[in-house]
Formats: sequence, structure tokens, C-alpha cells
Amino acid sequence: MNRHRRNRWAGMFALTMALSVPGVPAIAQAPNDEQLEEMRRSIDVFSGVLRETLGFNERRGMFSPRAGDVQGSYLAGQGIVLELVTPLQSYRSAASMQSLNSALEELSSQLGDLMSSGLVARPDFDELRESMAMSLRSDEIAAFYREQMQQLSALLDLPEIERALTSAAASVQNLSNLSDMDPETAERMNQQMQALRTQLRQHLVEAEALRREIRERAAQADVIPSEEVRAGWEQAREQLEVQVAALREQIAEQARALEQRNEALRAERLAQWQRDVLALEEQVFMVLCDYAAGLRTLPADEHLTVMLTGLGAQAGDGRRPDRVHVFDKADLLACQRGDLQPGDLRSRAVSYDF
Repeated sequence: MNRHRRNRWAGMFALTMALSVPGVPAIAQAPNDEQLEEMRRSIDVFSGVLRETLGFNERRGMFSPRAGDVQGSYLAGQGIVLELVTPLQSYRSAASMQSLNSALEELSSQLGDLMSSGLVARPDFDELRESMAMSLRSDEIAAFYREQMQQLSALLDLPEIERALTSAAASVQNLSNLSDMDPETAERMNQQMQALRTQLRQHLVEAEALRREIRERAAQADVIPSEEVRAGWEQAREQLEVQVAALREQIAEQARALEQRNEALRAERLAQWQRDVLALEEQVFMVLCDYAAGLRTLPADEHLTVMLTGLGAQAGDGRRPDRVHVFDKADLLACQRGDLQPGDLRSRAVSYDF
């Protein structure tokens, strides 16, 4: 069962439960075939009017589907349910999935690049073997070399930089996908990040060379190295630490700036989308007022339910519920006569997200 049909039945069920009040029979008398056929014709005509006035019949190309659609059903004792599938739903779904897929693809690509270039740490079996051998030496010598290795290991532990690089690349890709960054700028940003990766890789090569030098001396020497050797190691390590720290901050700052730009874009797009949904709802209310007479076959005590598929406020768990409006037939006819304004019709409707 496709999502549209599931949503339609969910809305029908919710409407049935909401309108089942004491004193009203839970099961209405079944209409006869003639009544059902007349109801079907009314729904088809009214759906066609909505499609035309809302611009859903427009096609983006010769072989493209319509910009939107309206599907209607009838629940005996409850009323007519019209489900509107709008371009706004398609826009939000497509933009969100494009952004998510691009970020995931970029994440996968970046992690692969980091792994192949050696930025993701692999088990160092040589170090493990040397650690075991070092445990057989005197406590003083073993403690000295362990401290040297630990200091370098701390320098080479770079998950924060890896995350920042991946985040920055994903942000650039997302901004490019959403047409907020032109191709030339995106290419320039990617080149800058590649230059940062190159600098980082060079620092790691230098750090690995220093660690290899210390490791080789640890494997051969039976005494702590001279003060001159220790001072050279300390100077090289401190220089690498300063360089890596500066690079880490530069990458983190770029990642933060790009993420803030993404957040601002998302907020702007969401605000515009919400304005577009309100404008669509206002247009729907005006159409209902203008053409309410077309619902003459709807019994006086029943309702018209309009479901705007996927246009409800996004739930905390990421779901995109439908926006539901339930109208009394009397209010629709009053609006059609001019006794109510479309804004009054909105305030009288039972509206919720489901």
C-alpha cells in the first residue's frame, strides 16, 4: 500500500474517531448505489475544480506528471475526504533527501580518503611488539620511552580534525546542491580543504618519522639518550604540536562557518516553505468558499475534510505529518453565501497535524 493511500486511510480513521461522539450512531446507514454514484460525481467535479484553480494541472514537461493532485473519498456518516498532494510536499521531500544523500556520500568519500591517506589510525603492530619488549627493560628506560611514545600518540590522535574536514566537505556539497553556492566557489572551497589535508598529511609524515626514530633508538639502546638527543626530540615535537594545533583551529573555523551558513539557509528555506504553506491554505479556503455549492450532495450533518499531504509541522522524530482541516457543511455554505470570510472559515475549521 503506497504512502498516499496509507495517509488517506489514517486520516479517515482519525476523522471517524474524532467525530464519534455520544448520541451520534457509530455506524451510519449505507447509501444506495444511486446516492454513491451522485456523491462520486460531486467529488470528481470538486476535485477537478481544486486541481485547476490551484494550478495542479500544469506539467513541467511533455512527459512530466502534473504539479499536484487531488484525490477524494467518502465515508458514510462522516463526509468527504479530499487529499491534496502538492508541489510543496515534493519540494521539501526532494530537498531533504538530496541534502541527506549528498552529505552521506561525501562522508563516505571523505572517510575513504582519510583511510587511504593514513589519517585514520590503524593498529600499530610494531609498536605493540616494542611495547612488549620494552616491558623487559629496566623501569626507568621503559618509562622514558613509553612517555615519548604516548606524547607522539596524543599528537597523532586526530578524530576532531577528521570530523571537521568531513563536516566542511559535506556543508560545501549541501550548499552546492541547494544552489546557494556557485560551482566556482564550491570548487575553490574544495581546493582549500584539499590544501589543508595536504598540510595535515605532511605534518603526520614528520610525526611518524620522529616516532620511527625514537622507536629504533628504543630497540637498540640500553640507556636513556643524551640530553642533546632528548632536546632535539622535544623541539621537534613542540614544533609539530604548534603546527597541528594551528591547522586544527583553521579547519574547525572553516567547518563552523560553513555549518552556520547551512543552518541559516535551512532556516530561511523553512520560513519560506511555511509562508508558502500558509498561502496555499488561504487559496484552498477561498476555493472552498467560492465553490462550496458543488458539495450539495454532502448531507447537512456531515463534514468536508481536506488533507494537505506532508505539509504538517515536522515532528521531533523526523516524520512529516499531514495537515488536516475539517469543515462543517453549514460553514462552507455560509462562506459561499458571503456570510463568512475565508479567514472565518479557517478559524471555524478543526485543524491539526497527523
